[in-house]
Amino acid sequence: MRAWDVMGLALRSVFQTPVRSTLTVLGLSIGIGAIVAIVAIGDAGQREVESELGRIGVGRAWVHADVQMGAALRRQDAALIERGLSDVLVSACARGTAYATRSGEDAIVQLTGCDAVMGEIEKVQMQDGRFLLARDVEGTRPVAVLDAAACIALFGRDEAVGETIALAGRPFVVVGVIAPATSERVVPSGSGSVYIPITVYETLYGGGVDELLLSVEASRDVAAVAARAEQILSRRYGEGFEAVTLEAEMAAARRILQIFLLVMTCVAVICMLVGGIGVMNIMLVCVRERKREIGLMKALGATGRTILLQFLLEAVAYATLGGVLGMAAGSLLIAGASRLIGILIGASLRTLGAAVVFSGAIGLFFGVYPALRAAHLMPVDALRSDGR
Repeated sequence: MRAWDVMGLALRSVFQTPVRSTLTVLGLSIGIGAIVAIVAIGDAGQREVESELGRIGVGRAWVHADVQMGAALRRQDAALIERGLSDVLVSACARGTAYATRSGEDAIVQLTGCDAVMGEIEKVQMQDGRFLLARDVEGTRPVAVLDAAACIALFGRDEAVGETIALAGRPFVVVGVIAPATSERVVPSGSGSVYIPITVYETLYGGGVDELLLSVEASRDVAAVAARAEQILSRRYGEGFEAVTLEAEMAAARRILQIFLLVMTCVAVICMLVGGIGVMNIMLVCVRERKREIGLMKALGATGRTILLQFLLEAVAYATLGGVLGMAAGSLLIAGASRLIGILIGASLRTLGAAVVFSGAIGLFFGVYPALRAAHLMPVDALRSDGR
């Protein structure tokens, strides 16, 4: 008997009982659909987590001074650290709150004194105008950059370049408005934020810097860079400086995501095993019901290998159908999850193909025992059987 004939017999046996075949593949399709959805959601979630972690702290360190120990940061310390560490961007900034007024309108804003490097570190996207420049800092220019919230609070619109506001009783010309998507990346504030040159901030509120922000390439060890920055300042001024990173928090976030995906994967694998056991069970039923057919085939010259191949192909057919249905179910789950979560989720063709292949492998594994039982039946015993 040719292999093509054996395959035809296997497929015919599957489609002769559509209701039983559908119920058989249902459990496996649920597991496959869950696996496809989990892989796709996990990939999308990983991208979102990495994006959020990158937004808040990947490749960054913050240096603070312990005022109780008499330590203090200075604007010039940014250049000191940059000289001691290669390929590191350092920005000095000081923060406080202030009343911002404009033609009778006022708002309490988060006031930040910073330099032009902060815009480069934070990759600030401007909605209108520009961010602070080096010449603004060096020339102590009374210019200001607003975020979207502060712009709306003071002007009632999202355009303010060229307008004048007052901070601490001093006029400032607005030179830029930060786009809403990136305004929270610098200093989040419900009442809005205003950014002025650090040199102007010092003239208004006195000297001193609250923190130094360090940005390094992703390939470098941030913790090592932070430790080195501490050493540079300690050698210059003594103890009392601390550089912190978010490495521990980021590792914890990744670990939580991995645990969640592992638990969901285990549930999906259990569903697949249950589906595989269902395939084996139905194949054992088929062997029992078709003993006379097996005996007749052997009496007509079919070998045990042919019988084995037929039942293996039948089991693989059940599982492959489950994989195809699972692929469709997984696509529906992905579409629903994408709308529910609000992020873009998609399954790659490689994932879908791998799911179908893996499903077929499950059918092959669970079909071995029933196929061996069918192949080892003696023709006389099989022909004499009444189907029990």
